[in-house]
Amino acid sequence: MRVVIEVRHVPRFRVIDYLVQAGGTGTDFLEVAGGGWVAWLEALEPDYLGTVPIARDRLVLEGEPRHVERVSAFMRLHVTRRG
Repeated sequence: MRVVIEVRHVPRFRVIDYLVQAGGTGTDFLEVAGGGWVAWLEALEPDYLGTVPIARDRLVLEGEPRHVERVSAFMRLHVTRRG
């Protein structure tokens, strides 16, 4: 199973920290693996609010469905905006 989450305004080190909190261990730069899942960050072009750049990254989670669903739910709580 593969889940993709767009992350805005969250520093990369914080996203990696959340993945570690979800049960993973850093395996490479911007990559974390846990039991039955692996996740990594991919840089995206920034969006702009007028002339102000808004940083964006793509968080990709892959692995066994039950593990990816659990980590995906955890990450959505921490990296998506609620309004």
